[in-house]
Amino acid sequence: MRHRVQPVQPVQPVQAGRYGLAFATPLVLAGAFTGPAQAAVAGPATPSITAAGCPGWAAMRPPNPGASTDDLFGVTVLSRRNVWAVGDYSSSSGGFRTLIEHWNGRSWQRVSSPDPGRGANYLSSVRAVSASNIWAVGDYASGSGGVASNKTLILHYNGSRWRQVSSPSPGGSFDDLNGVSVVSASSIWAVGLDSGSNDRDRSLVLHWNGRQWRQVASPSRGKFSTVLLGVAALSRTSAWAVGSYDNGHGSQSLALRWNGRRWSQVSTPNPDGSSELEAVAASSGKNAWAVGDEAKGRSVTLHWNGRRWTRVPSPNILRSGDDNILYSVAVTATGNAWAVGQATIISTGTAFELHWNGRKWSNMASPTPGDTSAMYGVAAASASDAWTVGMFSLDSAGAEQRNLAFRCR
Repeated sequence: MRHRVQPVQPVQPVQAGRYGLAFATPLVLAGAFTGPAQAAVAGPATPSITAAGCPGWAAMRPPNPGASTDDLFGVTVLSRRNVWAVGDYSSSSGGFRTLIEHWNGRSWQRVSSPDPGRGANYLSSVRAVSASNIWAVGDYASGSGGVASNKTLILHYNGSRWRQVSSPSPGGSFDDLNGVSVVSASSIWAVGLDSGSNDRDRSLVLHWNGRQWRQVASPSRGKFSTVLLGVAALSRTSAWAVGSYDNGHGSQSLALRWNGRRWSQVSTPNPDGSSELEAVAASSGKNAWAVGDEAKGRSVTLHWNGRRWTRVPSPNILRSGDDNILYSVAVTATGNAWAVGQATIISTGTAFELHWNGRKWSNMASPTPGDTSAMYGVAAASASDAWTVGMFSLDSAGAEQRNLAFRCR
């Protein structure tokens, strides 16, 4: 499951969240190596093969305001001249502040954003209804007397500035939003977790009806924890949310489906008996992807064909037993999708990016600007207009980490 790093501490349904960092010796090309062959699993049937609009990625350096840490976790693409990315950075006082950056077609620029928390403010995901209606979600820490309490954080951009919008925080000590997806100006979903008085993590689903955010009932399967990490909404009567739950025998993948009236669980494969889903994206009711990892450290890509979720083979940079995890996925058509993540060995790792051409997932080439790297979010407006964001570090120990933004080239 994804964890935030704490040193002391149109159709574009793509999700992302915060993650724990891992560092490794860099690869010159992210697609230079692949792991062992996956089990033979049938992929989704497609009438044709769509070539990648971009065979690789080009680095477009964003600002780094942090004293020692800068992270970008979510990205949304409106056009070639209008891209937004969100995350957090470490302030000189040692706390974390929200980070919002904008691409205007020539360069990235930091945009002022609210920080309601005294010591910690984080953003995980961002989506746009239009150029003047954009939403970002995360959480912030508030409290007094040395007792911290994390609350849900939702920010809205009206075309001129970002401001905080009131949102429910039903849990006890910790409420967190990991993903957001838009249907229209009056139908937006956000998902995450809330920690109750018994410290059991439960699924958290919020909905914007055009006037206010309200909590919507959602299943919580785990005896110990249930967390939602990604959401993809297609219409008022069709949406997906994914994550994992734990009954004490390892994490199980979790997919919830909205039918216009309620959220209900849909069966998903659990490779090797245990797996987690980090993100979901969909282009139609018969074409959705969910990504994550499984117990043996291999990447997981699941496809929804309108009837069921099926595992599809996906590449791994590192050998079996190490951790190859996919954090985010974007899909524009049946024959075109991207997935990004990180491959780790113990406490080291490197970013990798995959592309789906309608027949198989393949590794893509990408720059390696530092000794370490990880990609956390990916978004696309078309087959030739995609971005992925994350972080890199020049220090193998991760003492300083800086933002990464790659553009489809």
